Amino acid sequence: MKKQKPGSLEALVEFAIEHFKIPTREEIDSLVKKTEQSLLRLKMPTRTEFNRLMQRVEALEKAVKGRNHTTRKTTKRGKTSQKAVAKKRPASGTKSQTTDSEKVLSMIRKYRAGLDVGRLKARTGFEDKKLRNIVFRLSKQGRIERTGRGVYKAKA
Repeated sequence: MKKQKPGSLEALVEFAIEHFKIPTREEIDSLVKKTEQSLLRLKMPTRTEFNRLMQRVEALEKAVKGRNHTTRKTTKRGKTSQKAVAKKRPASGTKSQTTDSEKVLSMIRKYRAGLDVGRLKARTGFEDKKLRNIVFRLSKQGRIERTGRGVYKAKA
C-alpha cells in the first residue's frame, strides 16, 4: 500500500466550500449591494407626509362620526331610498337595563350551594370567553367566591 500525501490546505478549503455550498465573500457582498439597491427603490413616506396622512384620516373619522346612520329600504318598485336612523336613548326616569355581570350574579345568587360554569353558560347563553371575563371580574370585586373547580357562589 502506498501512503497518500496529505492534500494542500487550499484544496481542502475549496472542496468544503463547494461540497457544503458555503457562500464566498464576493457572493455575500453582491447580495448586500442588491438588498441595498432594492431598499432604495422602495419609497417610504417621510415623517411629514405620514403626519399629513394621519391628519386626513382623523378628519375623515370625525366627519363620519358626525353623520347620522342611514339604512336603505327597498320600495315596491325596486328602488332604494335612504332613511335616517336615530340613536335610541333610554327614557329618563326609567330603570336602566341590567348588565351582563348583573345577570350572571343574579343567576349565581339563585343557587345557594353555588353554580358551575357549564350550567351558567347554558342558562345565560354567553360564550366561554365572555363568561370567564365576567366571573373573573365578579370574583375580583369580591361579589362571588370560588367553592370548587368551576363552581362559584355569591358572597353574602
